[in-house]
Amino acid sequence: MRFGKHLLAKPPTQRMIPEIRTVNNLTLLKKFVDFPFQLYKNHPYWVPPLKASEMAWLQASKNPAFEHSEVELFLAFQNGKIVGRVAAIINHEETKRLGHRHARFGWLDFIDDADVSSALMLALEIWAKKQNCTRLKGPDGFNSLDKSGMLVEGFDQMGAMTTIYNFEYYPKHLKSLGFEKELEWLEIQSQLPDKIPEKITKAANLLKERYHLQVRRPNSKVEMIGFGKMVFKMLHETYQHLPVFVPISEAQQAFYIKNYIGLLPPKFVCVVENETEGPVGFGLTMPNMAKAMQKANGKLFPFGFFHLLRAQYSNDSGDLTLIGVKEEWRKKGIHSLIFTEIGDSFTKLGYQYFNVNPMLEDNQNVLTLWKEFDHKIHKRRRTFYKNLA
Repeated sequence: MRFGKHLLAKPPTQRMIPEIRTVNNLTLLKKFVDFPFQLYKNHPYWVPPLKASEMAWLQASKNPAFEHSEVELFLAFQNGKIVGRVAAIINHEETKRLGHRHARFGWLDFIDDADVSSALMLALEIWAKKQNCTRLKGPDGFNSLDKSGMLVEGFDQMGAMTTIYNFEYYPKHLKSLGFEKELEWLEIQSQLPDKIPEKITKAANLLKERYHLQVRRPNSKVEMIGFGKMVFKMLHETYQHLPVFVPISEAQQAFYIKNYIGLLPPKFVCVVENETEGPVGFGLTMPNMAKAMQKANGKLFPFGFFHLLRAQYSNDSGDLTLIGVKEEWRKKGIHSLIFTEIGDSFTKLGYQYFNVNPMLEDNQNVLTLWKEFDHKIHKRRRTFYKNLA
């Protein structure tokens, strides 16, 4: 199957219409996973994923998300060389929530060539229309816990293990192809003081007394599993109102707990409980793994595991990965209590600053929390959509 659309001025002699192939075997899947390692080779800000994890995540036999998702992977070739890739996803849990079918696209990477980006997105549109989808949107993963949002500002900032890094030309290509802004997220980087200011800790203690709260952390890896189940229960309660939220199946939850949450050191998990209602908020953090992931360069062995392990104990920064507070407790200061606990943990570890994972630009409840810290918005990312008439 060959197709392409001329978008940007280019002499006809330079046009090489890409060939689009679907990924239908492990050899092509490996090429799909390997492509960004070629595209971003030696890039100072791109953070490589672990290849084994990517391979597992994109196989129906290993990722339970396939139980309720339709997936197609595409590769773009020019002169026998891979020049782009993209994944097409329909999450049927999202279809139930919306009442109509939206196709997601993710794992989007391509060289700076309008014919390549056009061919990839046209392949997505054709596939999505055949699946009776009314909209194409992304970049997104299988659900709201996967990497989402294309970088539109902050190209000179270090990427993160949990977010997408992309070249500056990516959003320009999507705009030329008729895609419009869907949602936008902000990422904050904040300096940490040597000690959390006394007025903040006093406010946190008063909050605990007033609402009869206690902060709990798991004491062992075994207890982390139980905390993981609690976190997912609260995740559904606290995130279900967000436009990006998709219900996460029990099989997926078990997968995340086993492969991610269960591996976190207990000191990076924080749950706030009321003495009568039980858990009312949570925060998940982790050491900043960006530099360690760069050193690992996609492989755990022979030395990647050492770099990742070392980053847990020797680091200058941490990441706030997930935070959730029950709706009826959001105006009572629970967010600030969680941030105080996290900030205190980070300062005791000697961290100099921390990064906050993407927050929706209109989430004022969270954005106003940083007024007490020296902070800056250092990245913006965006999802795009195109209606399929």
